[in-house]
Amino acid sequence: MADFEDITGWREELEAFRETEEGRTFFSDGRKNYSKLTFEQEVRYAEELFRHEEIHEALKKSAKFVKFLDDNPDFGQDDEGFWDLCPVEDNRKVEAFKRWYAMKRNIALGPSTFSAGDRLAIDVVNGDLASLRSPEAEKFVKEDFSWIVAFPQETQ
Repeated sequence: MADFEDITGWREELEAFRETEEGRTFFSDGRKNYSKLTFEQEVRYAEELFRHEEIHEALKKSAKFVKFLDDNPDFGQDDEGFWDLCPVEDNRKVEAFKRWYAMKRNIALGPSTFSAGDRLAIDVVNGDLASLRSPEAEKFVKEDFSWIVAFPQETQ
C-alpha cells in the first residue's frame, strides 16, 4: 500500500513516471479501463487533499473560486476578469496531485475519477458540508454521483 505520510517529491515522481513507457500506458489506458470507485475511495482521496499543507492551500483557493462561480452562475470564461480570478495554478496543482494519487494507488484515471472526492473537499472547505464522512456527504454523493460512485451494498 502506498505511503502518503511524506509526499516530498511527489511532482518529480509523477513527472518521472509519466516519462516511462509504463507511465504513458497508465495515463493513456486509464481513460478506457476505469471503473466506478467506492464512496470510501473517494473520501480517502479527499482526505489526502486536507492532509498536506501545499495541496490544502491550493484546494482552498480553488474552492473559493468554485463558491464564487456558484454564487454568480452567469459569470463565465468569456467574461472580463474571469482568468484574473481563476486560480489556474492551484487548479493544476490539485489536478496533478490527483494524477499522482491515482498512480500511487494504481487507480485508472477516467474523465470523472475522483470527481466526487473533489466536490466533497470543496464543499467542506466552503462550509457546505460539515465533514467528508458525514451522513450529508454520503447522501450528497449518492444523489449527485451515483453514476460514478459505488456504495458497499451495491458492490456485494
